[in-house]
Amino acid sequence: MKARYARFFVPVLFWIAMIAALCALPTAVTSLANEGRWDPGLGWCVYGLASFTVAWMIRTLLPKKKGDWRERQYGWQEWSLFSYFFITGLGFNWACAFLWFSRRYALFSAPVIGVTGLIMAFYAAIALFVGWFESLFNNADSTGLNWRAALLVFVFAPVVLATIVLRLRLLP
Repeated sequence: MKARYARFFVPVLFWIAMIAALCALPTAVTSLANEGRWDPGLGWCVYGLASFTVAWMIRTLLPKKKGDWRERQYGWQEWSLFSYFFITGLGFNWACAFLWFSRRYALFSAPVIGVTGLIMAFYAAIALFVGWFESLFNNADSTGLNWRAALLVFVFAPVVLATIVLRLRLLP
């Protein structure tokens, strides 16, 4: 008997790992917010293992070239990775905002949510500026915006900067 559904094994495993990482993220962020340090608890273990699996499987899922059969067959889009990094960055920035208030407010209080939204709006403004600046230097005739560069900055900057702030314990 031939394995008809074997080609779906890798994408299904990828989505399982991504969902496991995103489900473990609130537990990890909550332990970080309550303890104020990187506690090697179950949430961080599951999140770290699932995130490592997602990162390891990216190269097996991306098409080798434009118009590859995998791109047509699976409908693979980069939005899934962008949403993964955006949600991770949002969670880490939420923990930064909570720790910035020195745990005076609840994790889901209006000031913490407001500061998190303000931080994300600041990232969006930086991303739009980078997209405009990049299109200004690459296309002298165009006055538009390079949306790809802006999206990459908006997705990856929150994760990188919040991880640096949390890891170096720059907050009180």
